[in-house]
Amino acid sequence: MIKERLITILKISGIKNPELEEATGISRYTWQNVRNKADREIKEIEIEAIVTLFPQYAYWLTTGNIAPEIGQTSPAYDVADKKLQATSAG
Repeated sequence: MIKERLITILKISGIKNPELEEATGISRYTWQNVRNKADREIKEIEIEAIVTLFPQYAYWLTTGNIAPEIGQTSPAYDVADKKLQATSAG
């Protein structure tokens, strides 16, 4: 489940593999394998790299739960929250 959530973060963020390589020091080909090889296990260093880039998703990434009161959300929560804010602003 952690791998699926990690891939969700990458998809929602729109970050590309070369950008991930530059930001994390982990090869773009490694990130390509993480995204595309279903049987590839996720490694601790990759989880840590994503948590460093997206600290607001750390709790959700590791547990599947959110705690918005302490700034720990999920990509889906953030999308819904933005839509809610947009409708209440108008």
